[in-house]
Amino acid sequence: MTATAQVDAYLSTHSYGFSLDSGFDARTQDSLKVRLQGYRLVLQAEGGSHQLRFYTRLPLVWIGFLNRQMGLTHFFLEGGHGAHLLAGQYLRTGDTSYLHIRDKVFWKGLLAYDQNRPENRRVFPGGGVDFERVNACVPALSFLWKQKAPALLHYADSLLQRYEDTTRNCDTLLTLIKNLKEDFVRRPEDYKVGLGEYFLDYQDIIFNPGTCRDVYRNRNGHMAGRLLAFAARLGDPIYYGEFGEAHTLLNEKKTMGHLINTAPGWEGKVCAVNLYCYQCTSTEPVSNWPLHKIEPDILQHFLPLCKEDFTLFDVSGLPQYSAYGPLLIIARGQH
Repeated sequence: MTATAQVDAYLSTHSYGFSLDSGFDARTQDSLKVRLQGYRLVLQAEGGSHQLRFYTRLPLVWIGFLNRQMGLTHFFLEGGHGAHLLAGQYLRTGDTSYLHIRDKVFWKGLLAYDQNRPENRRVFPGGGVDFERVNACVPALSFLWKQKAPALLHYADSLLQRYEDTTRNCDTLLTLIKNLKEDFVRRPEDYKVGLGEYFLDYQDIIFNPGTCRDVYRNRNGHMAGRLLAFAARLGDPIYYGEFGEAHTLLNEKKTMGHLINTAPGWEGKVCAVNLYCYQCTSTEPVSNWPLHKIEPDILQHFLPLCKEDFTLFDVSGLPQYSAYGPLLIIARGQH
């Protein structure tokens, strides 16, 4: 059998069509339960473009499967801790005023899912690993102070009151954070007493090593470090994450995925799920550049097996592809 025939034969028995409505079927779930044994993080790449709308629904497929079948209760997305803190409050209360984003499809879907799960099996954000966004950071800080605002912390409270309705740009946010950090360093014990159960959340926001100036900078190092720190704090058996494909490739040494996958205690524990978009359209150009080296093979060997909008491939038995990650999804004609 030729090498080409061997690839085709392997892929024909390791491809799994699915839809965003019905999720993974029984065959796919059985295969994934075996394939994912030993992994601690399933890292879904947002291939093509961040703006593709199906990325508001794809994580629900993964989270539902991993929660029901593998004990997942926390996940990570590409956002700051303030946004994740507020989203967690939305999931606990159903109050949409906590969601400082335009597209609420994912969060509403997760709330509907959580409401049908036992209390100890509900799913929440594990923490914000990326920089703090202007639109969510101040509302999150304001939420913390409204929970615990003793007079001894009047300085920080007054700062938030001043900035709450005026923070609309990065420089203003950075000035606020600088002032809050300086006051915190002077009297951390006062903050610990004053904030109580929210003490760590406050630290995770104001001491976030990333900043709103980092949009086009290499953020992989501190994102990896924060995810590992949150995971150590939570102690769960497995996590899900969804990030841009520039952060998830395992064969690039400076990506978040690679850094986590080679961290002590995490060696080989990251299952990257790459995604290739075929004939997808978005509000910005759609590009599969991280997979360009294997794109000819994707078109020749993988695409003919795609009979549904989404097809999952297990490439763990093909080392020429698995170096990118053991799983690959092809999305056809999506937007």
